[in-house]
Amino acid sequence: MPLVFSPFAFAFSLLVFVILVRRWRKLASRRGGLPYPPGPKPLPVIGNLKDFDIEHATETYHKWSRQYGKLVYINVLGRDMIFVNSAKVADDLFEKRWQNYSDRTPLHMINDLMGWGWTFGMMRYGETWRKHRRMFESQFKASTTRAYWPTMATQTHMLLRRLLDSPENLHEHLQHNAASTIMKVIYGIDIAPKNDRYIEIAEEALMALGQAATPGAFLVDILPILKHVPAWMPGAAFKRKAARWKKTLYEMRDAPFEAVLAANARGAASPCFVTSAMNNIDHKGDIDEQMTLVKQCAGMAYAGYPEQTVASLASFILAMTLFPDIQEKAQREMDAVIGSRLPEFTDRPQLPYVDAILREVMRWYPVTPSGMPHMTTEDDVYNGYFIPAGTAVFGNTWAILHDSEVYPDPMAFKPERYLTEDGKGLNNTPEPLAAFGYGRRICAGRHMADATLWMSVASILAMFRITPCLDSQCKPIPVKPEFTTGAICAPLPFKCSIEPRSETTARIVSDTALL
Repeated sequence: MPLVFSPFAFAFSLLVFVILVRRWRKLASRRGGLPYPPGPKPLPVIGNLKDFDIEHATETYHKWSRQYGKLVYINVLGRDMIFVNSAKVADDLFEKRWQNYSDRTPLHMINDLMGWGWTFGMMRYGETWRKHRRMFESQFKASTTRAYWPTMATQTHMLLRRLLDSPENLHEHLQHNAASTIMKVIYGIDIAPKNDRYIEIAEEALMALGQAATPGAFLVDILPILKHVPAWMPGAAFKRKAARWKKTLYEMRDAPFEAVLAANARGAASPCFVTSAMNNIDHKGDIDEQMTLVKQCAGMAYAGYPEQTVASLASFILAMTLFPDIQEKAQREMDAVIGSRLPEFTDRPQLPYVDAILREVMRWYPVTPSGMPHMTTEDDVYNGYFIPAGTAVFGNTWAILHDSEVYPDPMAFKPERYLTEDGKGLNNTPEPLAAFGYGRRICAGRHMADATLWMSVASILAMFRITPCLDSQCKPIPVKPEFTTGAICAPLPFKCSIEPRSETTARIVSDTALL
């Protein structure tokens, strides 16, 4: 079949080529002879475009870390990208040089087309970002998170009852628990037991974000000129997707906030993040601006919390299914410390092995293996390597948390790696903080996430026994640890048996409905 000449395609290709050549010449003059960090060899014009493996991104980036070292550089169609593969380099760049490594790359698909630009997690670094961050951290720093402990405990008890009644619906229960917790904390709203609209729109919005956040998933992030292509044109399906996703996102942000405002006007709003922030509004200032700030901070918490909580708890359940000896050891510790009752937050210092399990869950299969990219605002030189301004800098969380020098036998699930020799305390092995991000961009809600996960993990261990399901011959059905790929790493569906440890624990769980 003969090739059809397209003047538009030719002109577009020529434009891209001219832009790239001019950029390369400009960068060459700034580099001063310094090399880029090592990385896979690029091809002319397209650079490392063919080296991307979106379906197996985590494995690809980890392979690069083993092959090229602690700092890996690639260029895709003129876009500079760097992967940070060690905790020390991450500290040197994201912490010690935070002024140059706290910006966000222009997220053309996510921000410009899908509408996520209002979330401070996606915002460019600046005063608007700082205002959002200050408000959020004022409500969710370690000391203030204690105010939400009763809500977390109540929601965890609800999760226990659901597991007691229908353990086969594990994933549904984890989703409901995460959503109900954040909705109660942020908006004071009790969600419906099933088919809740707030949950549905959040899941759809976060599914879309997960697709768009995978590096290289949409060409518009590399060639931003494409965002001006009309949605009706062939090949512009990404714009039509973005329009649908944007509508869902704005419903997710606005609907629960408007429900709180309506309840507050009736005098029926429950105490929550939104009502607390509204009470602190400066009426001498711009009220509309402050209300928008409250709405957007609330929406950010609602958007960022459920999916990561579900993935972490599913990883915990999977680990307990795979490693019964670890589960039994944790339960012996629980029995010795708290006996036959539900755990409380004040028990945490006396339960180091449970804490070690939670740390290992966060490290073993981190939920965001490559995270959201930071961006350099100025040219930089690190260890003799040139890093251009505008470079997308990824904290390669998977590589950092699987560094065998820090975490020996990194693919093994070993809570003991965090314990002192006598097992009575936590040692100096670094916490897996990389799971929450880096530098000024570290997750502002990490203290709440940590507390919620600990209460869920401790309560499930205290009340239930998790084992593989049995086949028709009463033999355990093998469970293989398999996870999703891309921006979010979560266990693929698996089957397990979740049963109360005794009649006593079953009664304790049932009685939580009376509390």
